Amino acid sequence: MHTFFPHPSTASRIMASELYVPRPRDDDEVSLISMRELAPSPIEDEDVDAYYSITTDGSETPPLAKSMTSSLHSRTASITTGRGPGFWLARTQKYSSYAFLTFLTVHGATAAVSPLLFGIDSGNSSLLLARTYFYQATPYTELLLIPGSLALHIASGLSLRIYRHFSQKSRYGGRIPPALSMWRWRNFSGISRTGWVALPGVVLHAGLMRLVPWWIDGDSSQISLEYFAYGFFRGKWSKWVGGAFYAVFVGSVSYHVVYGLARYWGVAVERRKKVLNAAVVAAAGVWMAGLARIVVHSGKVGGYLGRRFEEFYRVFFRGLEI
Repeated sequence: MHTFFPHPSTASRIMASELYVPRPRDDDEVSLISMRELAPSPIEDEDVDAYYSITTDGSETPPLAKSMTSSLHSRTASITTGRGPGFWLARTQKYSSYAFLTFLTVHGATAAVSPLLFGIDSGNSSLLLARTYFYQATPYTELLLIPGSLALHIASGLSLRIYRHFSQKSRYGGRIPPALSMWRWRNFSGISRTGWVALPGVVLHAGLMRLVPWWIDGDSSQISLEYFAYGFFRGKWSKWVGGAFYAVFVGSVSYHVVYGLARYWGVAVERRKKVLNAAVVAAAGVWMAGLARIVVHSGKVGGYLGRRFEEFYRVFFRGLEI
């Protein structure tokens, strides 16, 4: 009678499987580090429902991903049902940006594209036309279209960040890990960073081009593209300082707008990054080229207008020194 002996390698595997008994995991061993590694990053999409129903490339979420997010979906029902504060704040941030983008498009066409293609006289004419018949046509149009929409966009974005901060706080039992804080600069998206970087430039540019003339003359009838160019000839370092300022300003605005629209429109950012970067460079390049042509061909204005421009600039820079 033959006796069956298993192959040595088979016997060793059987013995190993019999000897191995998985040690039960103690909940006390779950450290803060492991929780930080497994915690999801804050949702940056404006539509949280879309975050759970589609992936970044636009395809439908796999069933496994749906089951993994079902518990999180139930715990954040106030957001995902589209009835919570987060939903409405995100919608306000989105559509207020569209309102401001309307002005930005017209302003870019008149103050950059038109002088770049057709010269400064054409730029001044188109700027006057837009000022008269578009965003300054009625007393409240400019107020609602420019500072109103911008203030609403900033306030809703900041409120949304505060709302998500308190949602995180309740999720982590009142103490948010520093690595996941909504207020940590490293955790800000590129869109948010460039938006906050561009904000001081928006305020300074509006103060110089609109508020100072309005404060002195009561209107901006004497403001033209030559007034913008005049600031680059006021001192030895004016061209370099002004050029660096507008390069950062225009670059941050271009990135913020291009990537912000890509996010709103559901573009797969990682797959289209080269295209988006090219769009940012193209937008910033056209805008800077238009501004450069204005500065080069205008020169320093003299006479009565030059004295008025100098008065405006002195008031503006004196205000900054205070």
